Amino acid sequence: MSEPKTLKFGGQTLPIDLAAFVSVEAGALSRKLAPIKFDFVYADIRFVCRCEDTGEILALKLIGDVGPLPFTAESPHGRMALNAIIDEANSVLGPVFKIGRGRILLGHDCTLPRPLTATVLVAAAAAFLVPARPYLDLIAEVIRPPLAPSKPGESSVRPGWRRVPVKAVRN
Repeated sequence: MSEPKTLKFGGQTLPIDLAAFVSVEAGALSRKLAPIKFDFVYADIRFVCRCEDTGEILALKLIGDVGPLPFTAESPHGRMALNAIIDEANSVLGPVFKIGRGRILLGHDCTLPRPLTATVLVAAAAAFLVPARPYLDLIAEVIRPPLAPSKPGESSVRPGWRRVPVKAVRN
């Protein structure tokens, strides 16, 4: 039997009456909201979101760890392929993929309209992630997404992209 998935906003679990979940009531737009933090999984990647009210705008920051960029010694062709995918994605989507500390990150900052509702938050995340999905699928051909099932100690680099050991070539 499948396990139900839940999404929580402000301590309330979805499904809720999305129209009734308004953080800023009409006439109280000058009141500053407390930061809203949540995370979710999309394409076997955990994304962390933070929505902050600066007083002037509602700012949403969304970031996900797509996986490791393999070392050249581990997978030179895989590394080149991932760099090519990231370069192409960034040329189409803008600078959304970054490499930091050997990890591929997918992130986005945007402003949200008022009043802030769960629908606005989910729609903003979806509007960013749906166009990035083909690139995430291509990356998943080279490396296993972080939350995808795997055996303990298994490399995140897919078998077809791993460097063949020198011993195996000589035999």
